[in-house]
Amino acid sequence: MGKKFFRYAIRLIVVSFVLIGVFSSYVWLLIDSYEVCENPKDASEYEWALLLGSIKYLKNGDENLYYKSRIETAAELYRLGKVKKIIASGDNSREDYNEPETMKCDLVALGVPESAIFADYAGFRTLDSVRRAKNIFNCEKLLVVSQKLHCKRALFLCEANAMQGSAACAANPNAKFSYRLRNNSRELLAWVKAWLDVKIFGRKAKFEK
Repeated sequence: MGKKFFRYAIRLIVVSFVLIGVFSSYVWLLIDSYEVCENPKDASEYEWALLLGSIKYLKNGDENLYYKSRIETAAELYRLGKVKKIIASGDNSREDYNEPETMKCDLVALGVPESAIFADYAGFRTLDSVRRAKNIFNCEKLLVVSQKLHCKRALFLCEANAMQGSAACAANPNAKFSYRLRNNSRELLAWVKAWLDVKIFGRKAKFEK
């Protein structure tokens, strides 16, 4: 009985690794299928930009360089005339935490007029941000602003929600290796979740009926 169970367990482990490998390869090919613009000067012109939120400061008090890069890229896109309006979409689930307002203030400090910035306070995740851009702000086309892997995931979600778009990548900062590794690993897992949300579960935005 013990040997038989052991053989079944080994087979199950092998099959699981094969399935994970196949699915991971599929996800990577999917990621690679989305083209993004890595220089704001080369971006196409859009009426709307979707600026995806993040925390401004890390737990240790250091500035989040990913956030800083996104803000600077969005402001540059506006200065270049690549976009006319910016949706600052982020998390405002607590009274003491407000990503959209923080982004708005920092964009204004970089010269973007307040009248061109539209805060989305329920962008709890990328799926929410994309669906709300369409359903609340009536965007059929938009320019996504974030880091490369995140931009591609947002474009996948745009396509899944019958939206046209492209992306202008914010630079990947020279953060500590451990932070970059953790961030990239989290992003790959987020890709798997996005695929499941779209293809299997048909998820909607949090407050969407």
